[in-house]
Amino acid sequence: MSAARPRLLVLEPYYGGSHRAVLDGLLDRLDVDFDLLTLPARKWKWRMRGAAITMAQQARDLYAAGARWDLVYASTFVNLAEFYGLAGEVVAGIPSIVYFHENQLVYPNRHEEEWDFQFPLTNITSALVANQCLFNTEWTRDTFLSEIPAFLKQFPDHHPADVVERIAPKCQVIAPPFDPTEFDVALGATGVKGAVRGDRVRIVWPHRWEHDKDPDAFFAAVSALASEGLDFEVAVVGQSFRDVPDSITQAHIALGDRLVHVGEPSSRAEYARLLAHSDVAVSTAINEFFGLAMIEAAYVGCFPLVPDRLAYPELYPAHMRYGNAEQLVARLRSLISERPEPGQGRGLAEAYTFERLTPLYAEAIERTAAAQP
Repeated sequence: MSAARPRLLVLEPYYGGSHRAVLDGLLDRLDVDFDLLTLPARKWKWRMRGAAITMAQQARDLYAAGARWDLVYASTFVNLAEFYGLAGEVVAGIPSIVYFHENQLVYPNRHEEEWDFQFPLTNITSALVANQCLFNTEWTRDTFLSEIPAFLKQFPDHHPADVVERIAPKCQVIAPPFDPTEFDVALGATGVKGAVRGDRVRIVWPHRWEHDKDPDAFFAAVSALASEGLDFEVAVVGQSFRDVPDSITQAHIALGDRLVHVGEPSSRAEYARLLAHSDVAVSTAINEFFGLAMIEAAYVGCFPLVPDRLAYPELYPAHMRYGNAEQLVARLRSLISERPEPGQGRGLAEAYTFERLTPLYAEAIERTAAAQP
């Protein structure tokens, strides 16, 4: 490693949403120099298939212009093995960290084809070539390692040996951090205990509109409560829709004036205000490897209600989890009848701010960069 501040070559082919927020926040706070290579956050499958080609050439161009690095820091949306092979001598001998926001070995594909096997294989080959593998939760790490043997058995022959044994010693869990600034502004001087609430209990669903977040399960639950005549309101704080999904149309009919917000907020500040005016935040995810949106909602004062599966059991205590659709309806019914006190999840959320977690990333980067010959 160079005597000066370490210089990083950072690779993020899916530069948007939480990936971008976490990466930008870390690069702003870490004591490093860096070159950042990114691609827009769309068509994630094509990013995993082809980003290495584009980014290897970009790295070659930077090297030709005089750039040198102490560490490659990449997300799992780039095939790190392909990148090293294509970039060749410009990254030869440079150690690397790969950050696992997700684990393709347990990703719920709706229409799995054999060629989809490339995505978990990309995770595996990236982990094999990396010097350090960082995971956002223990669940992401443990399911990745435990699923590798069964996946490799699908090879028709020449099954790779000792893959888990080669990867496991390089694994570390460091959660993705968030910036609490806008949430503190939204709460004002009174803080979370003085969070502003309306006349009715507000239930917020703060997720992007994708099948793996299961919005239909959420709407089924709140529609059932509305049919009982309960008085509450609902905010759906997700991405904007080009075409209005059928479930939104049906929800308008079932919920009436209870549905007070649908769509992506215009700014981070508006997003923070919407959460700060809510009482309960709900996840219905069938795929979640961490869930920053729920952590942010808990920080700003919402009572987090999450499924008792995936990464959630290691992040939330039992009284904030539900087991099935009937239990979700029952828990929401009780939270509507007995409004939760703001801030019950604040303590657990405070553990995931940049202030708390950046030092862990700094230590991992320093340690891995020092492995350079």
